[in-house]
Amino acid sequence: MTRLSSRTAFQAVAPKPSPRKRIPPFSLRLTADERVKLEAAAGETPLGSYIKSRLFGEDTRPMRRARRPSLDRKLLAEALGKLGQSRLPQNMNQIAKAANLGTLPVLPETEEEIRQACYEIAVMRMMLMKALGKTGEPSE
Repeated sequence: MTRLSSRTAFQAVAPKPSPRKRIPPFSLRLTADERVKLEAAAGETPLGSYIKSRLFGEDTRPMRRARRPSLDRKLLAEALGKLGQSRLPQNMNQIAKAANLGTLPVLPETEEEIRQACYEIAVMRMMLMKALGKTGEPSE
């Protein structure tokens, strides 16, 4: 039987050090005027990225970004446009009032309008869910 020394046994169970040690962040104090000028110069670029690009130019390596679902702005705009063009809120409110008062006539036209409204709502929901990167399946 092979006998392990205490040092060898410790090395077998000790966690391995991380190959990439995290470098602590660097802080920079600015006056209010300096910060305003810097933010104006950066424009839409995040301040940290702008500063790094000015310091290091082309040698700047982008940091890992947070994972956010990409939004399909065209689909969102189209869905919002459909919602704005429709009279769904007014129509649904009138239907709800009539149903609460018991004066809702159940005519073929009424049924068709309700079905059309439900269809339009379903289409808008599907478009919004797709634009938000969701499957569109109802959650239980």
